[in-house]
Amino acid sequence: MLQYFFGFFFIVWIVIAFQVVFLDTNAGNVGDVKVMKHSVAETTASQSGSHQAVDETSSNKQQVVIVEPSPQVHTLQWPPVLPDGTIPQEDGSEKMPIIGLEVPRFWFPPEGTDYNKVGHQINGQDTIFLMIASYRDFQCRETITSAFMRSDHPERLFVGAVDQVVPGDVGCLDLEIPCSQDSNQPICKYRDQISIFKMDAQYATGPVTARHIGDRMYRGQTFVMQMDAHCLFVRHWDTLIINQWRSTHNEMAVLSSYLTDVQGSLTAEGDSTRNTRPIMCNSDFEGMMPARYLRHGAQPEEAPEIKEMPQLQPFWAAGFSFSRGHFKLRVPYDAYQPMVFQGEEIAIGIRGFTYGYDFYAPRDSVVFHEYAVKSKRRHKVHMFWENTKFAGTGQKSLKRATSIIGMAPDIDPATSWDHEEMDRYGLGNVRDLSLFYQLFLIDTTARKATQLCPFVKSGIMHRDFQPHLRPDGLGIDYSSLTHYDTRSKIDAHLLKQHPYWIKQLEAAMARQSRGQLQEALSNARRVGLDKKRPELIRQAEEAMATWA
Repeated sequence: MLQYFFGFFFIVWIVIAFQVVFLDTNAGNVGDVKVMKHSVAETTASQSGSHQAVDETSSNKQQVVIVEPSPQVHTLQWPPVLPDGTIPQEDGSEKMPIIGLEVPRFWFPPEGTDYNKVGHQINGQDTIFLMIASYRDFQCRETITSAFMRSDHPERLFVGAVDQVVPGDVGCLDLEIPCSQDSNQPICKYRDQISIFKMDAQYATGPVTARHIGDRMYRGQTFVMQMDAHCLFVRHWDTLIINQWRSTHNEMAVLSSYLTDVQGSLTAEGDSTRNTRPIMCNSDFEGMMPARYLRHGAQPEEAPEIKEMPQLQPFWAAGFSFSRGHFKLRVPYDAYQPMVFQGEEIAIGIRGFTYGYDFYAPRDSVVFHEYAVKSKRRHKVHMFWENTKFAGTGQKSLKRATSIIGMAPDIDPATSWDHEEMDRYGLGNVRDLSLFYQLFLIDTTARKATQLCPFVKSGIMHRDFQPHLRPDGLGIDYSSLTHYDTRSKIDAHLLKQHPYWIKQLEAAMARQSRGQLQEALSNARRVGLDKKRPELIRQAEEAMATWA
């Protein structure tokens, strides 16, 4: 009898061992199975949120702990809007404040989930949610087509587009040749991965509202890319941008920039012809008091000073943003800011800063923008302010936007702006708001900003701040930068350029070259020579007047 007992026990032990070894080994492959209806069986990304050890040959040597999120198996509920335009009943919907649109509910992971571990893979590839806000834009379909056609792994892309149109407009899915006649077109082939929130353009109230709805369409993908509806991608863009993000070794990195114009930027095959890229550093106040705000102006485009990775910058841009999905979970667009066109970027950027996010200029451009000023076919584009239904709400929205980020200290916080849902659309508690203004030389009382480009594009900010990346890779540790003197760094950098521009001024006056002298004068003032050598500047100005 005893031998039968031990025999039975041995068999049970073998079965248990088999389950542990084989079933556990295969659990990580659940994300390779795609179930088409409304859900995709997925696995929380085990690679996208991790940080590889820093290359010892890098000029920015640092010790970074490898962060490996715990695998979690759950379903990716897709699409957020069904092909017939309805919202899945199981997801639920709600009405937006002020404008009253019925929109999808925000998606959140199961209670208790670490946001930093949210993500999904398909066939071993990290998924990307591509969020597009389109206002009566006939190029939306071209942008979506380009994204799928030029990606290495189109199966990982999920497009959520807010398509604001009126009858007669070309919508995001309106193809010249219908899918019934050519099903191999990218939009037809990957239709199940495209979700469109289509709305009457007469109810449109600007990019903040449209992108807010777009944020509601996020469903837990590993990465999020936000962009405009008139862009074209380079080949291999998905692999390239993910690799750039990983090279920061920063889970909280957000790659963002004003995009380079598409004119002259792409070969016929879809390769970039550029070795330059824009960087976000130029900003100044505009608007009416008291709700004046920082507006980012034209940004310098040069070959990057930092070669081995994206370069740190203080500001965020709405036209291109690439990050982990948790950026959208923590810093969604505000539902209470209709009719805002300028002012959204500094609001999102500062809110993101307080949640611990860091902004980087991409090292290389992976997508280009078709600007109306240089495009013959975009000369007569429609703008949302042609709608008057919600005219007059913009100033109220700006008061809320600037007050949330502490940019309007003289606005009465008790009575002058709407405080609804501040837990969702307010500030984070990772970094103090005042530190942003201190380090980046912004006077919110006088509404004055310092030109930061000498500090940013030169690489000073990156070289001084990047070494303070936290050991766990969760953002730059700004608590170690509280005594950093940004103004002294800028002054020292500009001072180094004085001898060069003194020579340029003297040479231009000797040659009596008006064009050269005009350029030299402009740059001499930019580096502060008008304060250090006023007599030389005056002499150059007199020479200019003589030659006029």
